Amino acid sequence: MNPTLISADSKDKPADRRFRFGQVRRIVGLAWPYRKAMALGLFFTVVYAGLHTLSLGVAFPVFKILLEQEGLRGWVERSVAGERLGVTFAVPSEDESVRVVKVEDGGDDDPNPLRPDEAVAATDDRLIIELFHEIARAETAGEVTLSAINTDGEQRTQTVPVAELTFTMRARLWAADLLPAGVETPDKKLRVLKQILIVLVCVVAAGSVFRYFGQILIARCVLRAMMDLRETLYVRSLHLPMSFFAGRQTADLVTRFVQDIQEIQRGLMTLFGKCVREPLKAVFILTLACMLDWRITLVMVVVAPLALVMFLLVGRSVKKANRKLLQAYGLMIGALTTSFQNLRVVKAYTAEDLERRRLRKVDWRMFKQQLKLAKLQAFISPMMETLAIGGGSIVTVWLAGMVLRSELEISKFVALGVILSMLFDPLRKLTDVYVRVQRSTAGAERIFAVIDQPVEYDETGEATKIEPLERAIEYVGVSFTYPGAEEPALKDVSLTISRGETIALVGPNGCGKTTLVSMLLRFFTPREGKILYDGVDIQQADLPSLRKQIGLVSQEAIVFAGTPMENIAYGAASSDEEGVRDAARRASADEFVGKIPGGFKAELGERGTTLSGGQRQRLAIARA
Repeated sequence: MNPTLISADSKDKPADRRFRFGQVRRIVGLAWPYRKAMALGLFFTVVYAGLHTLSLGVAFPVFKILLEQEGLRGWVERSVAGERLGVTFAVPSEDESVRVVKVEDGGDDDPNPLRPDEAVAATDDRLIIELFHEIARAETAGEVTLSAINTDGEQRTQTVPVAELTFTMRARLWAADLLPAGVETPDKKLRVLKQILIVLVCVVAAGSVFRYFGQILIARCVLRAMMDLRETLYVRSLHLPMSFFAGRQTADLVTRFVQDIQEIQRGLMTLFGKCVREPLKAVFILTLACMLDWRITLVMVVVAPLALVMFLLVGRSVKKANRKLLQAYGLMIGALTTSFQNLRVVKAYTAEDLERRRLRKVDWRMFKQQLKLAKLQAFISPMMETLAIGGGSIVTVWLAGMVLRSELEISKFVALGVILSMLFDPLRKLTDVYVRVQRSTAGAERIFAVIDQPVEYDETGEATKIEPLERAIEYVGVSFTYPGAEEPALKDVSLTISRGETIALVGPNGCGKTTLVSMLLRFFTPREGKILYDGVDIQQADLPSLRKQIGLVSQEAIVFAGTPMENIAYGAASSDEEGVRDAARRASADEFVGKIPGGFKAELGERGTTLSGGQRQRLAIARA
């Protein structure tokens, strides 16, 4: 099976399938203790997104150098000169004149004297690029006299006002001055191209460094947060009342520690990684595209609404499939745990084939949900690519028409094509974000359902502290019924056990013997009646101090993975080796422990599988 497709479900799930913003807030809040490192990681991510966009911005000057004669400085001066004259000029096709593509509307009070499709030239022998240089770099507003030739070949002399230099115009001219003047020759173009590509390599290398450290910091914070969450869940689980575990499979709780937290981890990695990096890249790239030509926003108008609807539909289906998948996963853990822990019984009754069929049935349920998730995830990326290509094709046709009408330079068209294709990359990666976050909320719901449970005792320290027994333990009219049971396990039981007295409870299976002892330890709360310890109602007692006065040896001897020394000293606040050996002697456990290689420090294996049933029982008695 593919563990990356496994998710979680249980009876704690909510009835609806809405996107749970509350759960997302709680998931994000897990990283709050590490907010400084997380903020630094996110800052590095923002810097990387900016540098990534800057590296894409190099495409335009590269194409400008390779595809057009005027070069970068010529383009900047032509653009600035056109803005100051209130017109847009086409790329010069000859040295003497240039065609007017568009004229800004100055209004009835100040109409622009130039007309679209007119050719503009200097009134003297200057080249058109020299005229652009003079107009663009004039420090003050004024007028310039131009020669205008209409489409019929008629020529006129026209005085055109020159506007003030703006801050952005000065910035573009300053940037252009960083390049060597006159790049019209192949050698000069190649030199400038080398300089630009060197800058590109440096920018990409710097971006990679920022991305690496950003991802490392985010991963460190998320993993630390998951350690804290796992510890919180474990501590809360240990302090929950036994009624919480009644009728609940252990495997279901184990999946919360393993798979559910893994889902949250993936969700946080995606949220702080792709959900920050990819939208920023998309915004920066879109801004860069709009700086070249605002019509690039048409792509977003076409793609965004369709993509949003698709995210919502697919995300809900993924969450539903995810829940069913975890339910099957929990059943599989339960089946495996049961068969391996009871392997002697399985072999004794030759039930290997029965266990294989049972596991196959559970595995088939997992397979169907995994396949459903695979179909949904396989659907969303191609669909996004189809939408992206459709929107990109519309914009490409639009821009190509402008190139054919000489309204857009060929270098800008090619640069926009490159930038547009790169814009779809972060959009495509974002398709995974909503799905991943939806999957993580399913795990969060199950985990927080446990964490939000009330613990079994008051942690404020206001309860009565219990000291060693002096008089008696009294059961007064105690009745108890297990959740979901029709008949009570105990009904109006009264019993007094004096200090030093030994009591044997005898009766058929299911008559309530174990329940009676369990209630003394407050594993369960009486529905009626009360239990007194030296006259103190144990419901008002400090629970840890009560349980420290009671030694328990259950019907099933529990041995933990570890050494005999650790098992006997288990739960003791302090213990020395001599005390452990004394307890072993009194329980007649020292005889067989001394024969084990390693003695009291030998490793017993999980659940004490290296010991016989009687040996495990004696270890449990020594612990008590």
